[in-house]
Amino acid sequence: MGVATALLGVGLGLQGIGQIQQGYAASRVAKLNANLYEMQGREASLAAEYNASVSRANAQAMQASAQLDIQRQKKTAESVRGTQVARYAKSGVKLEGSPLAVMIDSAAEAELEQIITQFNADTATSQQEYSALESQRQGRAAVLLAGSQSAQERFAAKTYKTQGWMSGA
Repeated sequence: MGVATALLGVGLGLQGIGQIQQGYAASRVAKLNANLYEMQGREASLAAEYNASVSRANAQAMQASAQLDIQRQKKTAESVRGTQVARYAKSGVKLEGSPLAVMIDSAAEAELEQIITQFNADTATSQQEYSALESQRQGRAAVLLAGSQSAQERFAAKTYKTQGWMSGA
């Protein structure tokens, strides 16, 4: 009976030590997971900020491109107007009635093209700016989620240690 009791005591002691070690191991894994969540949150935030920067740069490029297009359209319209005036003058037609109406129509059409170009650029710019804001929102959400998951893992780490000691005691 004495040997059996001693062996039982040794076995229970080893079991307790094993449970304590399991608690510490689980705690270390939980802490590593918490660190991993925090790193993922930071990476997601950096990626989101990069995407937002790209969207803002695209918006600026779209506006610059539109301004160049509008300047090109203005030069083309001026050239067309000059050509029309020269041809009418060469043919001896006075700039009144139908010839004048054609020139006014051409000028109005050119101005409309410029307005459409600016509108399209403004619309595309707004979409890029919204995309930038959405990327930033997603980055903040990723950081919040990572913080929450990290806190859960850190709490679990403490719980595993406590459970290991409680089970091993």
